[in-house]
Amino acid sequence: MSKPLVVFTYAPTGLGHIRVTDALRDGIPSDYDSVVFSPNDPSIEYIHRLTSINVVLRRIMEWIQRGAPQRIFTHFYRKSLKKIPKNIFLELTSLIKSLNSSPSKIIIVSTHFGLAYQIGMLKPLLEKEFKTEIQLVVQVTDDSPQSIWYVDVADLIIVSSQYVADELQKYGKLAKLKPVKFIVTYYPVSPLLSQRLEPNQIQSRIDQYNPQLNIPINIVIPISGAAVGMNYFIKLIDKLHKLSNRYHFHIVCRQAPFTDSFIVYIRTKKHVTLYTSENYQSVVDLYENVYQKNVIAAEITKPSEQAFKALLKNDSVGGSFIFFAQPVGRQEYDNLNYLFRNDLLSEFGRAVQLPFGTTNCARFINNLFTNGTLYNNFSIIQTKQLKEIHPVPAFWQVIKKEYDL
Repeated sequence: MSKPLVVFTYAPTGLGHIRVTDALRDGIPSDYDSVVFSPNDPSIEYIHRLTSINVVLRRIMEWIQRGAPQRIFTHFYRKSLKKIPKNIFLELTSLIKSLNSSPSKIIIVSTHFGLAYQIGMLKPLLEKEFKTEIQLVVQVTDDSPQSIWYVDVADLIIVSSQYVADELQKYGKLAKLKPVKFIVTYYPVSPLLSQRLEPNQIQSRIDQYNPQLNIPINIVIPISGAAVGMNYFIKLIDKLHKLSNRYHFHIVCRQAPFTDSFIVYIRTKKHVTLYTSENYQSVVDLYENVYQKNVIAAEITKPSEQAFKALLKNDSVGGSFIFFAQPVGRQEYDNLNYLFRNDLLSEFGRAVQLPFGTTNCARFINNLFTNGTLYNNFSIIQTKQLKEIHPVPAFWQVIKKEYDL
């Protein structure tokens, strides 16, 4: 009997969609076949980068992410996304046919709303082409109830909190959109990062927090796909190194024309190990490899989808302490609110928000290491009544139950 086929889809709009897709792929049950589909559309990446780094466009985007501007913008944007994209149909059908299989059912998992709308409109054509039932599942990648994530052509939308589900369902009713089923489950964090450290590795992380020991402190800094904040990170790295030579930085960055000067500068620093690739997928793999091959004490990052690593216990591979730079865009503020609601955003939780200005940030980070705050509270964090997080199995349990697989 043929297996169900899962088609993972994401768009080249930064690394977040790929990270979430990877987490789901890494935990897929063995009785499913799978393939990844990402359309060849450089314009999507260009628009994403432009709205991320251009201050004026970024403020316009933030303005249309709330209230009446959001409702008006979403109405027209949804219509534009629903135009039948012939190139996507041809690319997707060609990919599935190349597998030379006859799947009993096709589940399309989309981590990008744009592709979800387009594939949803193509669903009748795809079902006719492959003579099988197709289900479109949307995984929301932030804890942010932005109305564009109410994909009315989806069969199922999975979110990480009841708050987001309630807000999106409320919007769907007000906008008189077709009802869609919502399910709340754990946010999909990478199974590789969720693994527990060995006892000696746990001790290594504790030792890095110990202000009495003169050993290197490993800090990861992933540069976003749009390369937001490169100057900020350059200044912060230099200032932290001046405060203490214990800090060793692991920088993961995509190699692109707009990151060339950053990469050239970083390579001159002996206290920095640089990991680069031109390929988005390879950058995500490099990031996970850094955690697997090193015991990381802390991470400095944007409160994007990376915020959900704070769900992990600090004795896990990815359980480093997280310092969040200032948020950009509504979704990043919403992610911080999610952590705050779950008691994970404080210097006694798993993450903290950094102050404004690189000088203040450097002093703040250094103080938490040198005054013993992180060291003294490691055991407190360990024994907090956090639920065991098994996010990826939870996702597949939902899929099995919903579609009788």
